[in-house]
Amino acid sequence: MARSLRDTLSAPARPVLRYWNELPLRVQGRITVGLPLLAVLLSAGLALSGNLARVDIETDIQRKFEMTGTLGDLTTLMVDAETGVRGYQLTGQGQFLDPFTEASAELPSVLARLRGLAEAEPGEKPRRDKLARISELEDLTGRQLADLARQRDVVAAGGDTGGEIRGDLAYGKNLMDGIRSRVEQMRTGERELLDDRISEINRIRIRDYLSVGIALAVAVATRFLAWYLHRNGILRRVDRLADTARVIREGGPVPEPPPAKRDRMGDLEREVHLLEPAAPARRDDAVDGRV
Repeated sequence: MARSLRDTLSAPARPVLRYWNELPLRVQGRITVGLPLLAVLLSAGLALSGNLARVDIETDIQRKFEMTGTLGDLTTLMVDAETGVRGYQLTGQGQFLDPFTEASAELPSVLARLRGLAEAEPGEKPRRDKLARISELEDLTGRQLADLARQRDVVAAGGDTGGEIRGDLAYGKNLMDGIRSRVEQMRTGERELLDDRISEINRIRIRDYLSVGIALAVAVATRFLAWYLHRNGILRRVDRLADTARVIREGGPVPEPPPAKRDRMGDLEREVHLLEPAAPARRDDAVDGRV
């Protein structure tokens, strides 16, 4: 039963083995050595590809964290500026204007940081959308700071803060609502993109694990395949050549020569079969000598 099973499994491999046996010995040796090397190169290529992809994704993840944090800094600056001006309106004390002064000084660098992060965004459409939203934030924050500066000047000049500033309160509230709304939209978008990127890097990690497993399986399979081809190709020819030499030495019937191959083993096989006519002559000479 085992022999029947072995014959059944070896039947599909016979055409491959026939083709393999027709190859020159040098070609067989290169294939035998090259198959495990191919598995190693495949594994290295997959690992390099995964590492490069992870580097790009991790850079983008870091950029999204920076974008989210910078948007939070912008909101904090604008709230502090508004709170400071309101405190100055109520008390008339100049120290309440420090947050407004700091916000006016730091806001350009915060907006420049946001614009730089947006310009580094991969993909034309996401980059264009982010730059458009940042332009809106630049416009809203500029108008808000200008309005707060006007309110500060009214208070500093001793004007009618109740009458002149009342309209600015509603105007400033609308501006701040617009700033908060756009900042929240951008932060929500960044969080969604961040989740996508984290999912993507997890998929790459799983793919790398699978690729390592596949490469290991390929390496083991090619190693056994190389051993099998070597055993059924090179070693079989050596065994056949040794049997032929022994038959010629013993004077028995020499088997048919194998198909001619253009390699050094084929040359040796032909040379050994050319020794066949010399064996009977040596036997005759030996008989004559004994007589």
